[in-house]
Amino acid sequence: MKTKGIVIVGVLVVVFSVAGYWFGIKRPVDGSGRTSKKQGQQPKSYTSSSNPSVNYEEVLAELKKRIAENPKDSELYANTGDILFGMRKFAEAIDYYKKAISLNPNDIDSYNDLGLANHYMGNSLEGLRFVEDGININPSYQRVYLTKGFILAYGMGNGEEAALAWEKAISLDPQSQIGRAAYAYLEEFKKR
Repeated sequence: MKTKGIVIVGVLVVVFSVAGYWFGIKRPVDGSGRTSKKQGQQPKSYTSSSNPSVNYEEVLAELKKRIAENPKDSELYANTGDILFGMRKFAEAIDYYKKAISLNPNDIDSYNDLGLANHYMGNSLEGLRFVEDGININPSYQRVYLTKGFILAYGMGNGEEAALAWEKAISLDPQSQIGRAAYAYLEEFKKR
């Protein structure tokens, strides 16, 4: 029984660390699958965003079981949303991100991911609203500016505002992975 528990925990750690920021930026390896608890602090190490050897349906079942046991654990909802997002089940992911935010209104990553999930569902305006909510919570959190630019450019066709968002992300830390991604998006969009 102890071995089974260790295997489940190991699978969950792997899955949480691979559930990534799906358009180029990866989540940190901190044991939770979410970014640093200190708002505004950027993660230091990243993993790839996919692992073909993981059975996501099994992990999803385990997460839902853990949620039933711990219904007030916002990270379980956020991590479940991440798995669903990675499976491209955006409508379901949205429900889990909303629950995570209801339990932890300062979870900027869930606002960010909720914005992206809405964007991928064809509702970029709603997605942008959630990203703006994240910015209002912490205006120095770099990732939400990258997402804001992405939604503005690719969901709303607003290149000027997208460029401003990406420039803000770059200004916060140009050497970070997020800063470099924002720079790449900015340069790509300027060529259009």
